[in-house]
Amino acid sequence: MPSRRASLNAAWMMFLVCTLSTPLWVVGCRPGARSVAPPSSPRHAADSTPGSTSDVESSHVSDSEQPGVEEMDPIEAPLMPPVLVDVEGVQDVEGGQRNAEQSPKDASRGEAEAGEPLANSDKAASTGPPVESAADAAGGDSGEKVGEPPAYTSWDPPTVTLVVTGQQNGYLEPCGCTGLDRQKGGVARRYTLLEQLRSRGWELVPIDAGNQVRRYGRQAEIKYHRSLEALREMGYVAVGFGPDDIRLSVGDLIQEAAAESDDEALHLSANVVLFDPTLMPKVKTVEAGGLTIGVTSLLDPASLKADPSGEIEVGEAVDAAVAAIDEIRQRDTDFTVLMFYGDESAAESLAREVPGIDLLVVAGSDGEPLYRPREIDGSRNRDGGSTKLIVTGNKGMYAGLVGIEPDRSIRYARVAITHEFEDAPEMRQLMADYQQQLKEVGLDGLGLRPLRHPTGEKFVGSSTCGECHTLAFDIWSSTPHALATDHIVEPPEERGDVARHFDPECLSCHVTGWHPQDYQPYESGYLSLEADSHLTGNGCENCHGPGGSHVAAEQGDLDVSGDRLEELRVAMRLPLERARDKCLECHDLDNSPDFHEPDAFEHIYWPEVEHYGLD
Repeated sequence: MPSRRASLNAAWMMFLVCTLSTPLWVVGCRPGARSVAPPSSPRHAADSTPGSTSDVESSHVSDSEQPGVEEMDPIEAPLMPPVLVDVEGVQDVEGGQRNAEQSPKDASRGEAEAGEPLANSDKAASTGPPVESAADAAGGDSGEKVGEPPAYTSWDPPTVTLVVTGQQNGYLEPCGCTGLDRQKGGVARRYTLLEQLRSRGWELVPIDAGNQVRRYGRQAEIKYHRSLEALREMGYVAVGFGPDDIRLSVGDLIQEAAAESDDEALHLSANVVLFDPTLMPKVKTVEAGGLTIGVTSLLDPASLKADPSGEIEVGEAVDAAVAAIDEIRQRDTDFTVLMFYGDESAAESLAREVPGIDLLVVAGSDGEPLYRPREIDGSRNRDGGSTKLIVTGNKGMYAGLVGIEPDRSIRYARVAITHEFEDAPEMRQLMADYQQQLKEVGLDGLGLRPLRHPTGEKFVGSSTCGECHTLAFDIWSSTPHALATDHIVEPPEERGDVARHFDPECLSCHVTGWHPQDYQPYESGYLSLEADSHLTGNGCENCHGPGGSHVAAEQGDLDVSGDRLEELRVAMRLPLERARDKCLECHDLDNSPDFHEPDAFEHIYWPEVEHYGLD
């Protein structure tokens, strides 16, 4: 069996040889790691048609430099989040509203949340984020009234506390479109939570079940690298893989996963192999608080969205779990954790077949995290009791706290990552560096080539529309739509330190002439403030379509028949019965939860912009 160092060298030689005649791009690597990323695999290239997400995945922390193959210093500017983030209404944040998509078996996913952020090292917060907690999964008495679970702030520091996250799906920061006080998630807030706990003397073991990204291609590769950098800064010790992670090139994955020792490794997996099984560990043991925690992870093959490339193998889950749990047991550990990415029912079935799992952490399902750990009927932990299951929730909106004691009893709390946790300066700097890199790389460097609009028409800008449609233009000018670009050039006060008008995921709904969901410009659409000032704002043509031929015909610059003139006029009309669907392209659940309330469009939003044709 070759040494891990020899395998590392062989892996790098393979990718360097394969890319000698190909342009190389610098990607964000962990400190000390080689900074050369191979191009995407042929499978990715085959999927990369113009306008596909693989063409668009270029925005996060791209690289302005293109040096050669030699060793390079790690890039200083780290990853920050994409624009879209899961959002919940005020009722959700404050508690009392159950997720409509929640399944009956998950009734333990509750919304009653209480508590407050822990005191910071330099100041105490007066109010706190929503928190849910179960005193003890083994039946401990919290002393709280029924329906008012104790907050983790009421705990004495556990011997060891797992901080459990996963299924981030690229949502690293709340965008703020609907108000940051109404959006959960973000690594800057999570960083603050962890630092508050540490300042109180808590011994933390942060772990993540995987799926840092949600698409594939250039942007996803960069997000992935910066996500891992953020996790390292927060002190994570073990990270699994999700199905979207392994759609990235094996070279990018190896840059983060390969390590010369288990202690240095961050990624681990019992059933994912990247090129060589010796490059990363299958299990990891962590010493904390006098306890030894054994951790492993699994990616359910059934969760894969596409076959992995030839250098990536995903093995059968049960056999891999049996081997990993046996290895953890041989290391004389005190507590065993298995992170599983896949369906909850599949995770439960696996726990029944694989004894010895104390805690099963599941990512990959929609909805809220569990209200309290669920015992899996028919399973058996190392003490003969039942394996306990928790889920991570979606889009990084929650962190789970699992307090572990020497007798293997646990306490659990789910912590909503709300605006009550201030953004950590360390992560705000990462965001500033990331946006600066987007500016330096530019849209071309991100692979964002303008697409032909489905109508074949060109954009002219809202001011041109206003030459005839004066009343409609005046109405539009008085709405936030007209200031949409201003809001990312000079963001609101709470995020005003970092401009975002070089970020495609912000531009797509804040300028005129972009595909709002594919984050890609159309031909003649907005490309820059300097060249396209007439296309700032979320303008008329985003809803009515580009008006080039219509304007030319009306102004006499295009000679058309009377019938054709009428056709062009009709093409620009957006019937009210179709208007709401058009609005939802930007006003999705992530960015505008109130828009989805019953009759909200008819009674609230449409009256604010109501306009009709010519004056």
